[in-house]
Amino acid sequence: MTSMVLIRCILAVCLLAVPALAQNATLRGQVTDESGALVPGAKVSLSGPGGISKTATAANDGSYAFTELAPGEYVVQASAPSLALRQPLRLSVKPGQQVVNLLLNVSVEKQEVTVDESGKPTVSTDASANASAVVLRGTDLDALSDNPDDLAADLQALAGPAAGPNGGAIFVDGFSGGELPPKNSIREIRINQNPFSPEYDRLGYGRIEIFTKPGTDKFRGDLGYNFATDKWNSRNAYADQKAPFHLNELREGLSGPIGKHASFNVVFVREWVDNGNVVNGVVLNRSP
Repeated sequence: MTSMVLIRCILAVCLLAVPALAQNATLRGQVTDESGALVPGAKVSLSGPGGISKTATAANDGSYAFTELAPGEYVVQASAPSLALRQPLRLSVKPGQQVVNLLLNVSVEKQEVTVDESGKPTVSTDASANASAVVLRGTDLDALSDNPDDLAADLQALAGPAAGPNGGAIFVDGFSGGELPPKNSIREIRINQNPFSPEYDRLGYGRIEIFTKPGTDKFRGDLGYNFATDKWNSRNAYADQKAPFHLNELREGLSGPIGKHASFNVVFVREWVDNGNVVNGVVLNRSP
């Protein structure tokens, strides 16, 4: 009697389990692209009722599968490099096995370009935007020659060709035609700063603007001396003897305050140059 009751209970449990097993669903299929080629490695995601979320990776034959799914409404999404479903696939999963093949299309990459109306233009007529301008200050001045004549030649070379037959123009503190100051008294040099400025009487290419140092709040001075002879010069190959050369350059500078709101800067320059040259003269008509 007892065994018969046990058998009946087992049968009842099995009969109750069969409908439960029959409620499970399986979703499978294959992932291809627009040309019909398989897409192995594609990522397939599934989301459904109760917050369920599953992910599968397509096999080498492009197949994917989701098992033990509860029947209901699901959303399927799939993607691969440069490929994606045109839009998420919504489907109703029923008990049993269901086959859904997925077709991936070439995805369009989204690009955004932000235009700022308040940004500065790349092309400007402002003097600071002049690409050919050269500004020398601080340690940049150390590369220039200490000799005023050589310094002028260096600046003319940096300025390049100028408009008109007279070549480039040098302005010292806004004035033209003056003496070129010693390098140690120069604060800043601007070359071709604004060639098209209306304040110039001609095209401003080759324009060299030199700004000297202001006076100081304390008395300061400096002294420089340069000496050279023909000892280290080479002899002219067509001359019997070396041409004489003797150079003395003396520079003195003094700056200081004049009251509380003014200062002065004075520079003295003295040069003694003896530069000879050997000339071979030829007499055309010798007297008998």
